Amino acid sequence: MLSRIVKELTALKVVMAFLLAFIPILATSQGALAATTADITVNATPAYVSISVNTSSYNFGVVAASSTTNTSVAYFGITNTSSVQTDQTISTTTTTWSGTQGWLHNDSGIPGDNATAILSNNTTWGATDIIVKNAAPNFIRENLPASTSYSFGLGLWAPTVLYDDSEKTITVRVSAVQG
Repeated sequence: MLSRIVKELTALKVVMAFLLAFIPILATSQGALAATTADITVNATPAYVSISVNTSSYNFGVVAASSTTNTSVAYFGITNTSSVQTDQTISTTTTTWSGTQGWLHNDSGIPGDNATAILSNNTTWGATDIIVKNAAPNFIRENLPASTSYSFGLGLWAPTVLYDDSEKTITVRVSAVQG
């Protein structure tokens, strides 16, 4: 009987040794069943700047020397669909008007001999006029909130001396950048 107990204890020792050897392996393999990655979804919406004008041309008609002609201060509408705050400037795209004897565009805002000036306004003519320049555009709107639209008018200060009667043309541009 003692020999049988010794055999059983020996067998039990073998089983215990086996279990003790494999417990660390089993513990490690339990970790392998757990998640080893975690995914994060990241989203971003790009900022965009977008404007358009409701009226893309205006004809001041026949103008006399040294005359001042203007639209209403709400004649042109800028639709601003930008998703961010913007700074918007107004300028001419060239320094000369087309025509047989083209006018010069004067960035000073003061007309002269065969030189004209364009001004912009959105409240009262003569009170808050904005000189429309070519070389260094002026702000027509600064720190304009996203999706905020507005109106403005244009004024033509005709040259003090006119040399011909051909129609003159120049392009006025409103530009927007993220502000």
